Amino acid sequence: MSSDAAATLPPPGEFSQSEAAKPFKLVKYFSVTSLIIILLFSLLISTAVSRRASELFLSKREQYALLLAENLNHQVMTRFVVPSLTEHGGINVGQPEQFALLDAVVKNTIHSLHVLKVNILDLEGNIIYSTQADYIGRVSDESKAFQGALSGKPTSVIEPPPDFFQAGGEQRVLKTFIPLRDERRRTAELGPPRAVFEITLDLSQEFREVWINQLLILATMLVMMAVLFVILRSIVIRGQRIMARRAALQARLEEQLNQAERLASLGRMVAGVAHEIRNPLGIVRSTAELLGSRVDEVSKPLAGVIVEESSRLNQIVTEFLDFARPQKPHLEALKIEEVLERNLRFLAPEAHRLGVRVETRFPRVPALVLGDKDLLYRAFLNIFNNALQAMEGGGLMRVSTEKVERGERDYVQISVSDTGPGFDLGAKGSLLDPFFTTKEKGTGLGLSIVSNIVASHRGLVELDNTAEGGAKVVVLLPQATAH
Repeated sequence: MSSDAAATLPPPGEFSQSEAAKPFKLVKYFSVTSLIIILLFSLLISTAVSRRASELFLSKREQYALLLAENLNHQVMTRFVVPSLTEHGGINVGQPEQFALLDAVVKNTIHSLHVLKVNILDLEGNIIYSTQADYIGRVSDESKAFQGALSGKPTSVIEPPPDFFQAGGEQRVLKTFIPLRDERRRTAELGPPRAVFEITLDLSQEFREVWINQLLILATMLVMMAVLFVILRSIVIRGQRIMARRAALQARLEEQLNQAERLASLGRMVAGVAHEIRNPLGIVRSTAELLGSRVDEVSKPLAGVIVEESSRLNQIVTEFLDFARPQKPHLEALKIEEVLERNLRFLAPEAHRLGVRVETRFPRVPALVLGDKDLLYRAFLNIFNNALQAMEGGGLMRVSTEKVERGERDYVQISVSDTGPGFDLGAKGSLLDPFFTTKEKGTGLGLSIVSNIVASHRGLVELDNTAEGGAKVVVLLPQATAH
């Protein structure tokens, strides 16, 4: 791959986060689109259900009107037509006696049946009788339904026409036009209509109930959609957060892997160089010691300088090898306080020389850790040396241990603090990097070796400053179970 092509690639973390976010963006869009589609289908279903309910109750009411008309037809024929023909020789609703008889027959028949109005129309469409007297003499305004009834087919109309989305407070009526036939005929056919019944039923309450049910259905569907949307939205948001955390963790792991690969390459190079240096360095030191035993008193100090500097260089080479070729720990349950006390006993003369007072705070019951005592001894020796070197003019070094819990694991926390100048917070992120140092002298491998040893024990190293300004090193080691 060319350098130009490589330069166009995004950083690992940015690439991971953007790529990880794409599926959840699609899920978010899909969820919103699905909810809209479900809501539209819910509206259509609720509309269809309500319309079907309207059609069913209209059909029932129309059948009710037909049954009422048949009963009314029978009552009028037997209780009005026959007596009028017998007593008066003919039918004339205009006569007060016949009108009163017809009115009594009709009103007794429809009594308590929730009928709003009954009209009787002649064959020209004129209203010859009505339960509401002011309609008598008018012409029916439903000519199409009236003509259907004259042809022998009962016809119904709704006024005003039903509108599903119209409020339910408006009055609606069902007008049913049914032919009045002669029941005295004994043939199969009843003969032509003699008049037309117009029966008006009030449907306001039924339509109001349908309208209320429609609103309840819509409200229920909206609440369900809102709850579903909130649940799905929370799942998507939580998933996005999880993916973002995983992407960030993956980016950190990739960066750590890249750094580990770089350090491995650097370690191999350092190991090779250190090995090549150590052999001639040993020869130089042994030669200087031999010369020191043979030269006069004037030249002997010079040979001693060579031996001393050779020893210092050998120590540096040893640090390089410790960093380049870390040893695999042999883990066992041990008392970390014993390791710390061994370090402090060894450094007691140096601490006394520098005027540094050591204060320890260990629990009565020693804490057991799972570790390698030799490797941990070397790690804490570096930490204590750094603390002593930071207090050349004297001071106080505090060492303490305690049991702590981090996440789901139990650790033993070892805290080492001093009263020196403390860490440079601006360089805090680089203090564990190899060859990074803020001292005039030193290889910058001390804390790196500490970090490698602690990491091999599956522990953690934390660097910070105390409230007084001194440096503080915290080492967390996995706690071991006593047997």
